[in-house]
Amino acid sequence: MYNEKHPEPTNQPKPLGDLYESLHNQLGTLVDYNDSIIFINDDITDHTLTDLIIRIRNLLQNRTDKTSPINLMINSPGGDVHEMFAIIDYIESLDVKVNTICRGKAFSAAAIILACGTGSRMMSKRSTVMLHQSSSFLGGKMSDITAYLDNVRNLESSIYKILSEKTIKDTQYWKTQMKSDMYLTADKAKELGLIDEII
Repeated sequence: MYNEKHPEPTNQPKPLGDLYESLHNQLGTLVDYNDSIIFINDDITDHTLTDLIIRIRNLLQNRTDKTSPINLMINSPGGDVHEMFAIIDYIESLDVKVNTICRGKAFSAAAIILACGTGSRMMSKRSTVMLHQSSSFLGGKMSDITAYLDNVRNLESSIYKILSEKTIKDTQYWKTQMKSDMYLTADKAKELGLIDEII
């Protein structure tokens, strides 16, 4: 007589230690490999693009399905406008679609990134989007201030143009509305065409 080893049922939940390790890895890398999720959940700063490129390349190398969309999960107060444009350019350069998903908030630069998803643009029902004009505190020579303001006007024109292309409203609408902080519910963001779907 011998002891027969019975196979473990396949529908058993993962041990708690494995779940903690998986969660720790997601928090440490801000990448969920199983669902192709990349997180932006902080200020958008000088290092955000580099960090995003590294995480997306790592994700694409480590997943079996090379063609399915990447899910960019956004919960950010916004930040640097130059970094925002660079992130949008990078997203548009990828061979795979990038779904943008707001859970919590997408303010300022983060709101423009949300609108520029190349796949589905989504927002949870109690999240908030906020758009506004550029802001700055600067001093110095008048010629330098004038050059800076000219640059800001050009950047803002680019933002209004992007929003007119990504939504149902024209540049003048966005220029007028964004003179003060413009807060949008999920329903309003969908009505304006800033997102495609409420989740």
